[in-house]
Amino acid sequence: MNFAAELDLFRKRVGDRRARALILLGSRQPNTAALLVGALQPQRVAFLLTPETTDFPQQVADLLGRDPDPDWLVKTAHYTDINQIYRQLRAVVIDAWSDLARSEILVDLTAGTKIMSVGLAKAAYILDLGTIYIESDYSQNQVVPGSQRLITPPDPYEVFGDLEAEAAQRAFNAYDYVSAGRIYADLARRVPMPADRLQYEALAELATAYTQWDAFDVAAAATLQRLLARPLPPVLTPYQQTLAQQQAALERLGQTTRALNQPASALATLADLDAVLPLLGSLHANAMRRVAQQRYDTAALLRYRCLELMSQHRLATYGVWTERPDLDALKQRMPQLDARYRQVEAAVGFRERGLQPNRDGSYSAITLLNGYMLLKALDDPLLAQAQPIDIKQRSFARNKSILAHGFRQITEAEYHDFAAIVDQLLDQFFALAGRSRQEWESLYRFVTL
Repeated sequence: MNFAAELDLFRKRVGDRRARALILLGSRQPNTAALLVGALQPQRVAFLLTPETTDFPQQVADLLGRDPDPDWLVKTAHYTDINQIYRQLRAVVIDAWSDLARSEILVDLTAGTKIMSVGLAKAAYILDLGTIYIESDYSQNQVVPGSQRLITPPDPYEVFGDLEAEAAQRAFNAYDYVSAGRIYADLARRVPMPADRLQYEALAELATAYTQWDAFDVAAAATLQRLLARPLPPVLTPYQQTLAQQQAALERLGQTTRALNQPASALATLADLDAVLPLLGSLHANAMRRVAQQRYDTAALLRYRCLELMSQHRLATYGVWTERPDLDALKQRMPQLDARYRQVEAAVGFRERGLQPNRDGSYSAITLLNGYMLLKALDDPLLAQAQPIDIKQRSFARNKSILAHGFRQITEAEYHDFAAIVDQLLDQFFALAGRSRQEWESLYRFVTL
């Protein structure tokens, strides 16, 4: 059978399939390359040749009854190891064909030496290229003419999929939910088994929810709700109750943040412990994740916000909204409040000014330290052990952080010194509320796979 007849039969088997770009290995089998070029009609062709196969493009063109295309890309090298294959493939895909999507490029694995074929398959997988090869029937170790069939190899999931899943799990447990979600979503798209696909889809959705929550995006509630609306895969079944509780906490967090942005409801919301705890829990858990990553400046910033939120809640129970405080009614109920506040100012080392309004009769917003000074003047039980001077001194390092008012990173020791006062007040906060701090922390702690 002549080549023209082989090509006609091969084209019928290929059907309407086409390739935008095709990469071929030089070999002593120009027929297979010519079949692919003739049937798939690629707009671009690249040849990876050895010094012994430099005439390969000419042989392919001769079989097709044409001259070699001047735009055919040729790369020649001694392919003695897999790294050389990768370098040449990279030169084609990343350098010469950077304008093409990887999905538009096919690599033929039919020909070439073993080291070339193995290297090409691995490199194509790393670069996310499509792979094909020509399967043939044989008689007496010879290809049966006209028997050639185009095969798309299955995704090498059996070799690489588990490694990728392990990488995604490591990223997830290192709080890199963006990378974990991307890998899981890619695995869900590629794996052949439905059960595996469903598992990776669920893990990708959980990673997305945690990515959103890590950024204080309350859309995480809807993402978790979608995840919980279907049966969880076995890997997530042990966490079903935790995830359901976290989804409910996120719903409440969304309600809290919406209410706090409305002046009419902000004070009542801050005074509601159940409304404040989801926000406090999200801040605290986020800080703990940053500590694990040794990002102490960000952790201190989040712990500082926890410290501030606790004082805002306690002051709200006295009817004081720190953003727009009205202290007149409070001073009427407690005639000695101004004098007590002056005593606290002196103890902290400030000039005594008292709780005086501005010229227009309004009061300035209450800062974190001023909030704790006011709580001390109110003899609030949150400060039964800690003193405002402790908060001032421990906050010094945080205030020098580049993420606060300073120009340097804080050290691990400085962070832990500041965190100690936050933990002391958290313990008192939960004791005062009659709640378990341990249960609260476990609710807002992201699950570990």
